[in-house]
Amino acid sequence: MAVLVAGVVVAAPQERPDRAQAAAETAAALAHRAEREQARQHAARIAADACERGARYVQASVAMLHEKPDPASQARAQLPIGTQLEGGCDEDGWTRVWAQHHSGVIGWVRSDLLGAAAPTVEALRKDYLALPAADRAGRRLLGARALALAPFDERAHRLHIDALREAGDTEALAQAELALATLRKPQVSREAGEPRLIFAYDGQLLSPLAELSEGGLQDGPYTAGDDSLPVGDPRRVPAYFRPGRVYHYYRRGIDAGLLRVLGKTEPSCESDVALAQRVGAAADTPLGAGIVANFPLRPLTAKAEAEPDAKERALLERLLRKELRGQGLPPAKVEAAMVAARAEAASGLQFAAARSQGQGPRVLIATLYAYLAGADDRGDDPQAEVYAMLIVESDGKGGHRVAHRDAAVGEGGESSRSHSYLDHLDLDGDGRSELIFIGRGYESWRYQVWRRGERDWSVVASGGGGGC
Repeated sequence: MAVLVAGVVVAAPQERPDRAQAAAETAAALAHRAEREQARQHAARIAADACERGARYVQASVAMLHEKPDPASQARAQLPIGTQLEGGCDEDGWTRVWAQHHSGVIGWVRSDLLGAAAPTVEALRKDYLALPAADRAGRRLLGARALALAPFDERAHRLHIDALREAGDTEALAQAELALATLRKPQVSREAGEPRLIFAYDGQLLSPLAELSEGGLQDGPYTAGDDSLPVGDPRRVPAYFRPGRVYHYYRRGIDAGLLRVLGKTEPSCESDVALAQRVGAAADTPLGAGIVANFPLRPLTAKAEAEPDAKERALLERLLRKELRGQGLPPAKVEAAMVAARAEAASGLQFAAARSQGQGPRVLIATLYAYLAGADDRGDDPQAEVYAMLIVESDGKGGHRVAHRDAAVGEGGESSRSHSYLDHLDLDGDGRSELIFIGRGYESWRYQVWRRGERDWSVVASGGGGGC
């Protein structure tokens, strides 16, 4: 160190500590650090032993997830059998878990109600047969678990019935046999006071679309549930999504049989959707996008509407290009948008045909969505996102006319919007089909019912969907 004295730089005297003392202090510090590191590693090994992570599955018919490892603590969720959890620390017979696919709730579950393997009906049946016949209580427990795991599987019903018959519980046995008979002969029924409900099915999820009242089509219902109840409590689920409800199912404008609700699910921050399966004679046929209702609708034709042919597709592509050029998109970007839209899995470029009236001409639909910016683009391209929607009708003279058009070119982001066609059906019984679309916005989606007016098509009801 140096100091300035009367304009002359003078070296300051240097401190010279005892080297032996410094070495001793350094050695002591290093030893202390090593001890701390050993202690930290030891604690980490103990924590790892107690908090071995991995998938855990609920083995009981229902397991309660508590705020603390204490049965008296607040219940955060009801976890049905088969629920997959991410397991963590064990403490006094409890396991801390993360219900990633069950609203992301974190809490504690009794360790004896969890297992490393997902339960199956076949595995439960093997466990059932492995028990001595005299263990009627144990067999009954396994039969109940099988039914809770697969309430729409006949094998589970039969195992449950066998257990009740062995237990000699005639009243419960009669109820179980009635439940199996009902499963084999599904029927659509509206509950007391329930309005006429119409749902949209996108091929994976069922969602409210509209209500049909004396005044016509109204926006679809939405029920968020009672937040005061634990997640998974059956009373949080709207009656129309209660597992086992059976509905009429229509696809491409015609009757396609029956559909059964499997249970409400939560794919996004805020949604009212459920999983479903086809039932009845066509149970083995895959489900596709369509319309579902708790009352019979009246299809206008007995044959499913054919997809647009090559000539109709060429017409729609030509009209889409014209619409995009009209939005100020240069020809090169128009072609880039067509290529990008074709690459989208489901909703990029879509052509469809519907029958507005039973014997009337076909209505053609085209929707396009494309994002043109690169992966490193920050969204400042004013032509990054391209969207278009066309409804094309016959002009009565052998030609065509665009009955509805909507298009936009922009940066995307919060202004993002698009449509994709779902299906068509006469929803209100007036002898004319409505068109059903999925309207998408920024991190959200919603179903829309479109009706033909005097000059144009417009939205008359909407519902369902979800988003953040």
